[in-house]
Amino acid sequence: MINFNFDDSRYSRQLAMPEWGLDRQKLLSKSNVAVIGAGGVKTTLLTALTAAGVGQITIFEFDTIELSNLNRQTLFTTKDIGKSKGEIAVRRLRAINPDISINWVNAMIETDNIGKLLNGFDFIVEGGDSPAGRNLVNTYCLDSGTPYTHASAQFNYGYCFTVVPKLKTACFACFFPNDYKRIKSTGAVPVSALSTQIAGSIGANEVIKYLIGYQKNLLTNKMLRFSSLFLSEKFSIEKQKRDKDCPICSKYYL
Repeated sequence: MINFNFDDSRYSRQLAMPEWGLDRQKLLSKSNVAVIGAGGVKTTLLTALTAAGVGQITIFEFDTIELSNLNRQTLFTTKDIGKSKGEIAVRRLRAINPDISINWVNAMIETDNIGKLLNGFDFIVEGGDSPAGRNLVNTYCLDSGTPYTHASAQFNYGYCFTVVPKLKTACFACFFPNDYKRIKSTGAVPVSALSTQIAGSIGANEVIKYLIGYQKNLLTNKMLRFSSLFLSEKFSIEKQKRDKDCPICSKYYL
C-alpha cells in the first residue's frame, strides 16, 4: 500500500494526485470564474470550486430563497427562506474556504449590462433560467472569446457541455437549434438533489479541467448526458458537430 504521508493542509489530498499537483493548483489559485446563478446545480458546482481553491469566484444572483428550493439547493437552510441567495451563498462558501476571493453581484445578466458584468473572466458558468438568457451568454462568450460550461438538470435527468470559442467548438445553438429563438422559460420543473448534484459536479469538473490544463479533455463538440436515475440510470456521450450554418456561431467562426 502506498503511504502518501498527508499533511493537514487545505489542499493536501488533491496536491497528492499525480494529475493535479502543486503547479496545477497554482494555476487554479490565479483563476477568475463567473458563475451565473446559485440554484440547484450551481450550489453543488460552487461548493466544489470553492473547496478546490479557485482563486476568484463571482456569483451573479438576484433571487431570494424559497421553501421549494431546499430539496436541492444545499447551501441554504430553512432559516434562510426570504433571504438573498447570493448573500447567503457567499457567506457559506467563505466559511468553507476563507483563503480565496468570493464575491456576489446582485444583478440579472441582461443585454444592456452583460458586457460590463462579464468582462475579464477566465471562464464562465452559464446559468440562465430561460432560453433567452442562455443564448445571450452564448453570444457574449462567442463575441468575447470566453469559454463557458452549461450544466443543467430536471426530473432525474441531466447533461453538461462546454463551449470554447477559440477552438471554434459547437455552441449552445448547435446543441439546441430549436431553442435559440425561444424567449419564454418553461417555468418551474420537477427536480431533485440527485440530478442537480451530479450535473453540478460534472460542470465543476469542466471548469477545473479547463483551468488546470486539461483542455483537450473537455466536453466540447459533445454532451455528457445521464438519463433517469430511478429507471434507466444510463450515462452517455452524445457527439455534436459544430453546425457550419449555425445562425449564431457561424457569424464568429469565419
